[in-house]
Amino acid sequence: MRRLAIGLGLGVAVLLAAATAALVSVHTAIRALAPDLPQSTDVLRAEAGDLPVGLSWINTASQPMPRAGVLEPEVDPHPDAPYVMSHASFVLEWADGRLFLIDLGMDREAATAFGRPLEWVMGGAPIEPLGSVAEQLGAATRRVAGVGFTHLHTDHTNGIDALCRALAAPLPWMQTRLQAAETNFTTRPGRDQLGAAPCVAPRLLDPGTLQAVPGFPGLSVIEAAGHTPGSQIFVAQLRGEEGVVTWVFTGDIVNHIEGVRRDLPKPRLYSLLVVPESPARLAELRAFLAGLESKGARLLVSHDQRQLEASGISPW
Repeated sequence: MRRLAIGLGLGVAVLLAAATAALVSVHTAIRALAPDLPQSTDVLRAEAGDLPVGLSWINTASQPMPRAGVLEPEVDPHPDAPYVMSHASFVLEWADGRLFLIDLGMDREAATAFGRPLEWVMGGAPIEPLGSVAEQLGAATRRVAGVGFTHLHTDHTNGIDALCRALAAPLPWMQTRLQAAETNFTTRPGRDQLGAAPCVAPRLLDPGTLQAVPGFPGLSVIEAAGHTPGSQIFVAQLRGEEGVVTWVFTGDIVNHIEGVRRDLPKPRLYSLLVVPESPARLAELRAFLAGLESKGARLLVSHDQRQLEASGISPW
């Protein structure tokens, strides 16, 4: 029995050492990624021509949960304030009716599975699945002409299967070279899901700090990293009654708008163990986003339902 106990202890020690080494490797890799960011004047420069004329959002799931799950409670001045986690997809529309989707959220089954750990471990309320993007778009699904993803976690990519069932022809999947080349254990499931999807064809954007999305004037992408190796920020110049407005889609650079406005990081254990992140790069990106907002850009935080509801854009 003593030998068995020693053997089991050694086995556990070896497994822990291997897991620690793997985690250190992932952290080292993501902390090495810090692509150059564009000048704010370039991001905010109003374009002319065929800009998108409509912007709306689709929420695929909603889950009230403690704010301490998305902001470090030790530095958050309001850790007990209400927070609702959304799982949003954003719909850009051009005058000819074509649509571009930024992120796809989840279908009902995936949302239910995603919400359970947040309910059990973090004290969240039961998640409320609201339906896939394709389900909520209905007949308008046929007008989708392109897709892109702020990053490749499955709560942003899962809706691709339902979308594919509603489409007859493949769509361009627009991505930076960084997103195409860099991955880790948190993004491989989403990348594999998209790679197997029959309705998307990857298309790489031309390199640059602000990369234009061909075929969709007024839409561009910034290589971000920080949250995942291939995280990217979308920027849309939207034409409306008040002129051209710059909208910035932050993805999961922050999960609460206060992360930008008060420069608050995510919980330490989340960034260390759950999703290995680069704290220094995320701090740089928060400052970058805060600077854009101070100069008139409007931010949209994928997982901050209250901020999306107050943003002025309409639900689909």
